[in-house]
Amino acid sequence: MSLPISERPHRPPTRHLSFYLALIFCVLPVWSIPIFSWSFVLYELGGGGLWALSWHRKALFTYALAEVLFSIYHYTLYKFVDGPCPIPPANPEELMLAFKRMIQTGLSNLSEDCYDEEMLDVSRPGSPAEAIEKLSPTDPRAVDFQNQFRNWFGGVPWSQIRRKEMFAWLYWSLFYAHIPDFDKIPPAHLKVLLDCLDLIEKRTGTTIPEGSNPNAHPKLLTLDPVGIRWRPLIYYLFVALSDFAIKQLLIHVWGMTLGTRHGLDYLVRVPPTWDACKGPTPIVFVYGLGLGLLQYGTIIFSFLTWVPDRPLFILLQPHISQQIFHPRFLVPKTRKETVIIMRQLCTAFGWVPDSADAQKGETDLPKPKGITLASHSNGSYVHAWLLKDAPDVVARSLFVDPVTFCSWEGDLCLKFLYNRAETGLQLMMNYFVSTEMGTANQLQRQFDWTANTLFFDEIPHARDPARNKYILANNDVVFCAPRIKRYLMSHGVRKALYYNPQGQHGMALIPGTEDFNELMTWLKEPEH
Repeated sequence: MSLPISERPHRPPTRHLSFYLALIFCVLPVWSIPIFSWSFVLYELGGGGLWALSWHRKALFTYALAEVLFSIYHYTLYKFVDGPCPIPPANPEELMLAFKRMIQTGLSNLSEDCYDEEMLDVSRPGSPAEAIEKLSPTDPRAVDFQNQFRNWFGGVPWSQIRRKEMFAWLYWSLFYAHIPDFDKIPPAHLKVLLDCLDLIEKRTGTTIPEGSNPNAHPKLLTLDPVGIRWRPLIYYLFVALSDFAIKQLLIHVWGMTLGTRHGLDYLVRVPPTWDACKGPTPIVFVYGLGLGLLQYGTIIFSFLTWVPDRPLFILLQPHISQQIFHPRFLVPKTRKETVIIMRQLCTAFGWVPDSADAQKGETDLPKPKGITLASHSNGSYVHAWLLKDAPDVVARSLFVDPVTFCSWEGDLCLKFLYNRAETGLQLMMNYFVSTEMGTANQLQRQFDWTANTLFFDEIPHARDPARNKYILANNDVVFCAPRIKRYLMSHGVRKALYYNPQGQHGMALIPGTEDFNELMTWLKEPEH
């Protein structure tokens, strides 16, 4: 009899040839610049003939010295980031609500091809209402949950996870702290901890054994040492200059305006003939991790050319765009700050109704319809914040490669931060994205899973294809797209979902692809 999938050990695949090619020709040339700079500076200083150097050798020494000084600065930033997690825990009621939602997901015992309309809250379609009862350990729902949840414990067989490690993970996920001795846990925290353990045991159909297993050490995302790889000054200068050049192009050629409100930077363009009440809804685009405008310039230009009849707003995020010289590089705006400022901006632009007008009794006048909120990858976290805290602002939602769904499963965490790279693409993403200072700070010190996880019932009109669009790529290397597809379809999403069986992460942002055409077709559709 074969082992259930949750008991099969994860065997890491062998590294591909592309890994070594990327290492030699892409990563090492960048990574080694600080090492060569230190070596050159120490060699020249040790020789004692610094002032007798030729002018071009002096120029090289000056550059190398700048790299040395920057590497020291980079190290001080690393020590700052590697400090304690600054996120305060949510209140116990909110935590338990999120945990119960997580446990209820998948309990309906329905496949992705069917869904139970009677189990859905009519006011917010898709609201889970399944009773939480202990499953059999061989129940397919229990085995599936075991298999996904063990990602947080390095993928060890579920039966090898012990109570000590489970308590450590639960305490971190609830309170973003290391678990103290049991007799020192505050009573309120202890109650929540034991309640959540009971929910886990019911959902998995098992009783977590007492004791400890060091091989099942949990991944404590915001407490584990931050994984940062150094990179040279010239790399960050290239990123900064590219960002500046693209901003100038967008401002002077495409008529966009660069603005800042309470520390939140943005680019915006409003067509002079656009009408807030009769025209199409403005597009607000929130991009993901990477190089910011340098990486997302193509899709931004596409928005400007394919749908020029409506306003375009680009939320600039220097903390995930490798803008190390920006004053807010390591101090990103919180969920509350972002939502408040975005609401203020949308109101100031006249894109959403002003509550002050309603107070004055001006209720019969035509009103703006809200915004079309488009997000890619990590940008879906900001998307989730706005849907949770300001759903009235968002008229339509476009999710491209969204990572905000099912984040409790640990697949994204394991693949993007903890797994060793096996291919050239994975190595490139690991070095140039996930281990970059700002990105690592955002994911490993600023990550709040209860805030960043979007549940289906939190999306207004979630199954309406005119109001929402979900674009997924089967071969996404960042997260498990088939799981997200299954989650959405089990809640009744059909026409609103576009799933490319051969697609890759970010393909929908590339002009000429089927995914891109699907995206633009949806944006151009008549709005209700």
